[in-house]
Amino acid sequence: MFMKKIPSIIIAVLIVAAGIIVGRILSSGNNDAESNPPRAAKPLPVTSVVNSEVSRQIEMTGRVRALEKIELYAEVSGVFLDAARPFREGSVFRKGETLLRIDDRVYRNSVQSAKSSFLNQLTLLLPDLMIDFPDEAHRWKSYIDAFRIGLPVRPLPEPFSDRLRQYIAARDIYATYYDIKSMEETLEKYRLRAPFDGMVTDSEVNPGMLVRNGQRIGEFAAPDRFELAASAGIGEVTYLHEGQEVRLVSDVLEEALTGRIARVNQAVDSDTQTVGVYIEFSDPRVKDGMYMTAVLDSEVPGAVRLPRSLLQQGERIYALQDSTMILLDIDPVVVEGMDAIVRGIADSTVLLAEPVEGVYPGMPVSPGMLKFQPSFR
Repeated sequence: MFMKKIPSIIIAVLIVAAGIIVGRILSSGNNDAESNPPRAAKPLPVTSVVNSEVSRQIEMTGRVRALEKIELYAEVSGVFLDAARPFREGSVFRKGETLLRIDDRVYRNSVQSAKSSFLNQLTLLLPDLMIDFPDEAHRWKSYIDAFRIGLPVRPLPEPFSDRLRQYIAARDIYATYYDIKSMEETLEKYRLRAPFDGMVTDSEVNPGMLVRNGQRIGEFAAPDRFELAASAGIGEVTYLHEGQEVRLVSDVLEEALTGRIARVNQAVDSDTQTVGVYIEFSDPRVKDGMYMTAVLDSEVPGAVRLPRSLLQQGERIYALQDSTMILLDIDPVVVEGMDAIVRGIADSTVLLAEPVEGVYPGMPVSPGMLKFQPSFR
C-alpha cells in the first residue's frame, strides 16, 4: 500500500515544480516587456532636388618636360673642342652662340682648295664670254673680281638667255658651284650653334675626345618654358578645351602657378582609358622632370551634388513616387571623394537623404514617416 503512494507523491511534486518555473518565466517576460516597450517607427530622412550649375575640380597629374629641348648629335667626325664656354651641364648659351666645335682644319683646307679650283674655272671662262657673249661678260667679270676664297660662295649671276645658261653648264660651272655649296654646308656642321636661349642639361663629351658621325653629344633645353603632360579620364574631356587656364601645384613649390591648356589629345590610351592633356607655362623655379598636378575649376550644368553612399549599383538612387519607394535611374557625371555629381533627376524629386537599412523598392511610405532635410543642390 505504501509503495503505491510513492508515484503519486512524485507526480504531485513535479506538477508543483513545473508551476513555479512557468510562473517565473511569465514574470520575467512581463518585466522585459515593461523595461523594453515597443519602439516607434524611425522616420525616413528625405530631401528634394534643385538642379543647378555644380562647381567641380578636375585634377590631372603628370610630368613636366622642357618645351624646347633638343638632343645633339655629331653630323661629322673629328676632335671635340669647347667653344667660348665649356659644354657642360648647367652652362648657359644665348641663341646663335656656338655651343661646341669639332676640329675642322683638314676639311676647311679641302673647301678652300675646291674654291680655288672654281675660281680658276671662272677665270678661264671669262675670255670666251667676252667673245661669244660680250653683253654678259661684264657681269661675270664683276663676280670674279669680288670672289674671295675665305668667304662663302655668292650666287652665280643669273643668265639672261637659255643659250648662255647652256653655254655655262657645258663647262661644269653649275656642277662645281653646287659641289662647293654642299661642302660649305658640311663645314658648318663642325660648329654647333644654340637654336634658342637655354642651357646644357646633358653632356657626353670632353675636349680632345674623338667624336664620330652620328654620336650623341648631349642635350640642350630652354630653362623656363615647360609643358606638363598630364592625363584625364574620358568623361572629363568634355570639360577640357584649348586655351583654358589651370592652376599648377607641386609639393616643392610654396604657391600655385598658372598655365594654359595647349592641346587635348582625342586618342584614348587603351591601357589606362585616359587622354593626354598638355599644359604650357613658364617659371624658372620649375625643373625638367618634376611631377605636378593641374587643377581646373569647371561647372557642370543641370546637375546636383549628393552623398556617394546613396548610389545603388552606381547608377540608381532611392526616390519617392506616389507614396512608394522606387529605384530611380540617374546619370553619374563624376565621383569626388564622398560626393557624387549626377544628372537626370527632375527638380523637386524627393530622394532618400541618408542610407536607411531595410528600405526596398515598392516599400509603402506614409506622409507621417517622412522627415524632410535641406535640398540637394
